[in-house]
Parts: sequence; structure tokens; C-alpha cells
Amino acid sequence: MPIIEKWLISKTHLFERLESLSREQTVIAPVRQSDGEVSFQPIRSADEITLEYVNELHPPKRFLQPVFEPLFTFNLGGARPQLTAAPPPSPQILFGVRSCDVQGFRHMDGFFSGAFKDDLYWQRRNQTTVISMACLQPADTCFCICCNGGPYLSDGFDLQLTDLGELFLAEVGSSKGAAIVQTCDRQSAGDKEERHRQALMQACDEKMIPTAYLAKAVIAITNQRVDEKLWEEMGLECFSCGGCTHVCPCCTCFEVLDHRETEKTGLRFRCWDSCQYAGFTREASGHNPRAQSKERVKRRFYHKLSFAYIQADGHPGCVGCGRCITVCQAFGLLDMAAVVKRIRREGQMVAE
Repeated sequence: MPIIEKWLISKTHLFERLESLSREQTVIAPVRQSDGEVSFQPIRSADEITLEYVNELHPPKRFLQPVFEPLFTFNLGGARPQLTAAPPPSPQILFGVRSCDVQGFRHMDGFFSGAFKDDLYWQRRNQTTVISMACLQPADTCFCICCNGGPYLSDGFDLQLTDLGELFLAEVGSSKGAAIVQTCDRQSAGDKEERHRQALMQACDEKMIPTAYLAKAVIAITNQRVDEKLWEEMGLECFSCGGCTHVCPCCTCFEVLDHRETEKTGLRFRCWDSCQYAGFTREASGHNPRAQSKERVKRRFYHKLSFAYIQADGHPGCVGCGRCITVCQAFGLLDMAAVVKRIRREGQMVAE
């Protein structure tokens, strides 16, 4: 939904409102930890919130798709199996989410609305209010401008905030966002504030170095022009640790498992999985179509960047958050920016 209206609201009043709402529902916001890192956590007081951060290493997708998620309990002791569904999700507010992660949510929405709509995901999604924070200071690893992941958005949020000092420029994107703004002291945003916002946006864009050449990689991968030797080389470099998938806002793979508590009772749950794990595609027969690391690396980037998936999803499978750059154990050889650069360089060498 596009932006409905724009307001100027006091930071103090908004934080007071969030603190009040935290007594009625879960409010999750960026909190500074004792080690100096920032982590999104449920808050009880607005004093816990920090605005001095770029992004958390672990994406807030975990609040929509939990790492461990009970589906139902079962009891096989009676005449018929008894299944008890997990309790429905409670309302929650995600405050301070960066634009790249909001775009990640949109990707998840599409994934969980495929041939089979995931009711459990959508129960939680519909109970979630997303208050995003426009980015003013990107990290050295950020490249969201290369894949339309930010630093500002025109839709996809319930409320988008731009920090103007003592005030927020609040852009309302849904009725849920409007409901929060209407409880705060507010005034209409004028041309002066809009110019201020545009200046901040331009300054942020200029700080961000385009580190990825996605278009070149999309063309090469789609047309199968990447030499197999390059995939083999990257397969040997990959540790198959799954770190890149777990921190990626667009990765949604999960496994479904049963845990038996007694001989007759137990729990069915789902948990995060990774396409980079050796056993991810192993079949019941024991056959594994992607037993080699090179095949898993190739599949990951095909899924992220091939035109077939971009056309189906409406966007690349990357939002430019740069987290994979931070966690890659292959010393910066296999993150998104590094791989598309290698594909681009290989194409140039072939052309020469």
C-alpha cells in the first residue's frame, strides 16, 4: 500500500505511546546490549530503545518466522490420534526496522503465499505492525541501493519514520500505522520537512558505495554463462556453514520435525534450515541431487538472481543488507557482493 499521509510527530510522544502499548502487546525495538551490540528485543520501557545503530546482525525476520516454531502436539494413546494446534500468535509491534528488512518481509510474504498459503505465518504477520526507520548512515557493507532495498521505501510498511532531530517525519502506509499516529501529538508535514528528508536521502545515497553489479550477474546466471569452473572454485571455498542463509532477510527455508516426549505423545515443529547444508536436498532413498558444495552454491545464487525467480517474486532475492559479507567464513569470497563481482570479472575476461 502506498503512503497515505505524512505527519510530524514528537519523538517523546511516540516513545511514550510505544511504552503504553508495551503493556497491551509485545513491542520489539533495537536495544543496546552490555557488549555494545544492538539487538531487537521486547521492551518494557522506551528508555531501552536506541536509535544509534545501523542494523542488527540477526535479521528481525525471526519475529515473523521463528527459529523454532511449534506446529501442534499429538497424542496417539486414544482411539483416534489427538492433535492440538499451537496457540495463535499475539499482537506485536516491530519498531525501528530498517528498509532492507522491510523488503525482506515482503519477500517472505510472497514465499508464504505460494501454491499453499501458510496460515500460521499469516496469523503472525497480520498481528504485526511494522514501524520502519529510514536509514541515514549506512554501514561499509551496505549496498541496498543496488537492489532497491532502501535506504527509504515508498510502501511495504505500516509506518515509516525519518529522524529530523526532535521530530520524526512519519509516513503512514496502512490503517495500523495510522492508528498509532492518531494517538500522538502531530502536525502536518510541509515542503520544508520534505526538502529536509530529500537532503538526508541524498546524503545517505552518496555515502553508499555501489559494491555489487547485480544486473551483470542476473544476465550471466539466467543465460547459464557462468563457467562451471567458477562454481567449482566457489564450492571448494564454501564451508557449508549456512551462515549466509541464516542472516539473509530473504532466506526462508525450514525443516519439519517430530519430537517424541513419550511413546505416545510428542510435538511437531519446524525450524530454520539452509540450502547450503549437505543434507538439505537428501531424499528418502539416500540420493542427494546436490551432494557437492558447488551445486549448492550454484543453486543459492540461481535462486537469488536468475530472471525466472526475479520474474516470479517481483524482485531479486537480495535486499543489499550486507549481512552475508559480515558472516561469510570464506574471507569475503562468497558473499553476494563478492560473487557478483567475480561473475562480472569472469564475463569481462571471456569477452576479451
